[in-house]
Amino acid sequence: MNVTTTRFGEIAVEEAKIITLPDGMLGFSEKRFVLLTPQNITPFCWLQSVENPELAFVVVDTKECASDYAVKLTAEESEKLCVNDGDEVVLLAVVTMASDPFNITVNLQGPIALNPKRMLAKQIVLEGSRYTTKHPFFDQAARSKAPGKRNASGEVTAA
Repeated sequence: MNVTTTRFGEIAVEEAKIITLPDGMLGFSEKRFVLLTPQNITPFCWLQSVENPELAFVVVDTKECASDYAVKLTAEESEKLCVNDGDEVVLLAVVTMASDPFNITVNLQGPIALNPKRMLAKQIVLEGSRYTTKHPFFDQAARSKAPGKRNASGEVTAA
C-alpha cells in the first residue's frame, strides 16, 4: 500500500509492516503506524501514522538510552498485545529533539510496548515510576566526554 507523509512524501509500505495500536497514542485517535528508519537519524526512527500524513513521532529503542530499563507488563497489557511467555517485546520511547543534541530527552514514563511478531503495540503509562517523561537521552558520562566546553547553562562552546 502507498502511504502519504508530510516528511517523506509518498512511500510504499507492506501491509505486514503496519503496526496497530488498538488504543492509539495518548491524545491521538490514529491506530495504524509504520516504523521508518532513515539512515541519517540512527538510532532514531519515525513512528509514522498511515492514516494521517502529518502525524509522526520520533522514537528510539529504550536500550539505546537506558540499559537497565525494564517494564513489567500487566496481564491486561500482555493480553492486548497477544504476548505469550518467551515472546519478544520491544520497548520504544518517544523522543523530544533539541537543537543541542545533549538536550534530547525521551519519555520513559510512557513507553510503547511492541510485539513485533503480531505487529501490535500499546503505549503504557508507568505510575509510581522512577522514570520521567523528560529523561536525558545522553547520560552525564557522555556529556562530559563531548568535545568543546560547556558554559553555566550547559551550552557547548568551541574547544
